Amino acid sequence: MFTSTRLAHLLSAIPRQFFRQSTERHQADRYVKRCTSWQLLVTLISGHVTQALSLRSLATFSETLGPHSYHLKAGSVARSTLSDALNKRDYRPFQDLCELLLRGISRQQRKEVGAMVSLIDSTSITLRGPLFDDWTAATKTRITQGLKVHVGLDLAQLAPMYVNITPANVNDLSDALKMPIQAGMTYVFDKGYCDYNWWYQLQAKGALFVTRLKKNANIKLLHEYSSATEHSSVMTDEVVQFGKKRLAGKRLNDYLETPVRRVVVEREGHATPLILVTNDFTRTAEEIAALYKDRWKIELFFKWIKQHLKLKRFYAFSENAVRLQIYSALISYLLLQLFHRRSGFTGSLFEFTVRIAHVLHERSAPSEVADR
Repeated sequence: MFTSTRLAHLLSAIPRQFFRQSTERHQADRYVKRCTSWQLLVTLISGHVTQALSLRSLATFSETLGPHSYHLKAGSVARSTLSDALNKRDYRPFQDLCELLLRGISRQQRKEVGAMVSLIDSTSITLRGPLFDDWTAATKTRITQGLKVHVGLDLAQLAPMYVNITPANVNDLSDALKMPIQAGMTYVFDKGYCDYNWWYQLQAKGALFVTRLKKNANIKLLHEYSSATEHSSVMTDEVVQFGKKRLAGKRLNDYLETPVRRVVVEREGHATPLILVTNDFTRTAEEIAALYKDRWKIELFFKWIKQHLKLKRFYAFSENAVRLQIYSALISYLLLQLFHRRSGFTGSLFEFTVRIAHVLHERSAPSEVADR
């Protein structure tokens, strides 16, 4: 009886018809004779999982796809052809596929989780050097040069629900202002997203937020919301109002008359406490503090994809090639998450990825991965 390879199981979550329609819509494979967008996608996903270090090693691994080309619809690709494809294949079908998988994560969250939480942050992809400078130097900042990946990470599944790739000089808040807002979601973010009017928009659309309050914030104390309990790190829990009528650029402060909570939390090893602000009047102060502490999980996510999906070295140097590699890395992460859940493997995602990398072409049931 025929059984699919582990790589085929991993790719099975991709709706091929959707990807094909997206490829046709963007005319990504127009006049292409070798290495179609699908071939490139399969090759890049395989490269991310096996941590191929260079374009040569990626092309060498593609030779192992040959015996499985009938079912995978992808086979061996020469290094020169692969290089040409990275520079010329439109990245938008990859972007469309990534966004489709992200929407699936969001639907799964609403189905399984009661309280929905999204951790918002960004990470920089540094791209410097003669081959990158042609298109990254114009948008470099004092701190970095390259691209920036903005992410909204589902806290329950530790999988992204929102992704956007921008030049390095795009401010985090500028991207957040364009991010779709989901009613019932709790958004957790740091001081880089400080904008009272955006916070008001979150509330107006039925969302909650938890963030840090700047030291120079002009606020008016209304009353105490709850008393600090013994053995708690929460020092105060109060209801306050913003006192500043106008914001930068003489904009009116939409949040002026609306009360919010200010939660002051003692930090072990720090002289100054953590001052949080939220429009959530349901959770306890301890739960609010715990939510903000969980924000560091998005930093762990960024570290994971950079270390284990090879986003520190790139196979080609054009902007198109870099975007293809970033989107394929995110697609690989989402596929690994889904395959990990289906397999029943109880170990970490890293352990699962290592095991999968060594048995990509073995034909056995996904559940057997855990026994290896």
